[in-house]
Amino acid sequence: MKKYITISALLLCLCSCVGLEQYPTNSYTDDNFWNYEENVRATLNLGYNQMWNADRYLDNNILSDDVYGSRHTSNIRDIAIGSANVNNDHFRSEWSQCYQELRTLHTGLDNLDRMQISDEFKTRFQAELRLMRAFTYLRLVTWFGDVPFFTTNPTLSQTKTVGRTSAATVKAFIHSELEAVIADLPKNTEIPAAENGRFTKGTAVALNARAYLLDNDFANCATWCAKLIDSDEYGHYELAPDYAALFTDGHYGPESIMTIEFATNDGTADIVRGWNTGRYVPNSICPSGSQEIVNYSPTQELVDAFLKTDGTVAADEDYDGRDLRFYSTIAYNGCTLEIPEAEKLGLVGSEGAGKGTYTCWTKASDEIKDSDASHHKDSYTGDDTRTATGYYMIKNFDAETVGPNGSSFKSLMEIRFADVLLMYAESMQETGQMTEAIWNKTIKPIRERAGFVAAYCAYPGGDLRQAIRNERRCELALEGRRVFDLRRWALLDNPSYASTGAAYLTSHATGAPFLDDGSNIVCNSPYAMKYWFPIPQHERDINKNLTQNPGW
Repeated sequence: MKKYITISALLLCLCSCVGLEQYPTNSYTDDNFWNYEENVRATLNLGYNQMWNADRYLDNNILSDDVYGSRHTSNIRDIAIGSANVNNDHFRSEWSQCYQELRTLHTGLDNLDRMQISDEFKTRFQAELRLMRAFTYLRLVTWFGDVPFFTTNPTLSQTKTVGRTSAATVKAFIHSELEAVIADLPKNTEIPAAENGRFTKGTAVALNARAYLLDNDFANCATWCAKLIDSDEYGHYELAPDYAALFTDGHYGPESIMTIEFATNDGTADIVRGWNTGRYVPNSICPSGSQEIVNYSPTQELVDAFLKTDGTVAADEDYDGRDLRFYSTIAYNGCTLEIPEAEKLGLVGSEGAGKGTYTCWTKASDEIKDSDASHHKDSYTGDDTRTATGYYMIKNFDAETVGPNGSSFKSLMEIRFADVLLMYAESMQETGQMTEAIWNKTIKPIRERAGFVAAYCAYPGGDLRQAIRNERRCELALEGRRVFDLRRWALLDNPSYASTGAAYLTSHATGAPFLDDGSNIVCNSPYAMKYWFPIPQHERDINKNLTQNPGW
């Protein structure tokens, strides 16, 4: 869990399970396997390792109107523009990853009685695996709706005949599990630094709130958010004072509730498990030594969502005096960025070659004019190695954690306290209970941290739905949440989407106005993503009892 603990090779046999239908005949053949605590810990670590990953955290941004993907993310981009079919690899991998994780978790849970470990460790181990299972089932029902449902490992024959359990039944199980495990998990204030990244009471509470929010069950969502906002019974959480620092060294602070963990033995010199920064940061600071394919380009629409600090809308290329979150989220023309010292780049920075900071130019004419830009390669050229929109992602880029091959060991926050405040504010607004007092403990401190003037932070009254939605977009930008918000808001505004599977997002992704001879670049196809993912055709070929979702 803590980044210095590596994943045991003892359980690598589980990684061969890539689908619901596969049975791991080579797993756990040693009758003594569960007699050793290190093997049980390996099971726990593998569960964390398989549960969620940086690729999904980042790729989900392409499924929204915040990010445009490259041709190397065509499977995901096809989903966003409505041209994917039931054989799309992204649908299959989403399904397979979840059922692979469930098989790992059930292998651990099914063998609890055989484990030669202390009761204290066993109790917490069981609670952590059950929380992972709830997270995984939430992932499945959110994308696919009704899904095959097990609470123990199925036999091979069962996997080929099982039908789909209603999403309502699975969701009821998710909520009951998350409620049940709280008592067996520690508070965030009770764990040592060596256990940073492991689940706590707050993780279960916040995840339950998220599960209710995804269903637009605002009453229950508010109830569960209040448990973390109004008391310390389930741990102590608060906003970090500095938004920028939150995404460099604040991922274990009091704002962090759930993280995706990575592993290193010796800093950037030996990253055991990392995530690739080179696919989205400006090429000039990509330490791999060669130009990467830029997979993620933020859209002009996202840039425009970041207002001036007086609350007014900024002109497209007016990047001064904006919401402070903008500068920690997006690299734009003329911004200053830190250079990773892990690799001797040819880039000349403020402290010499490969050191300090440099100016990122995404506009070609400005890059050419810079006398120090001989090694710069960030400007828009229409090539896949550069931004497709005139902007790059920089959120979660921490130069001190980036190794020579562009891999980073920095933890990523999947749930943080700001999200809880936003969920609570939206839930109170949607249930007609928003007041100045609620605003002042949710939206106001978030805006104050973002640098807005006092008048814009004050309670405006009136219909606040769009204001809260915009706040979510900026605060959680590029953290993979936008697509889930768009799905549930579409359902809120037009319930027929869920029953018909119809497309719900019909906007164009555009880029900076200096691109394409002075006008905003427009992506080739508008977004037209369907409400449900289909059941992958590969699974239906194996199991004829799996029915298909509407619209496919």
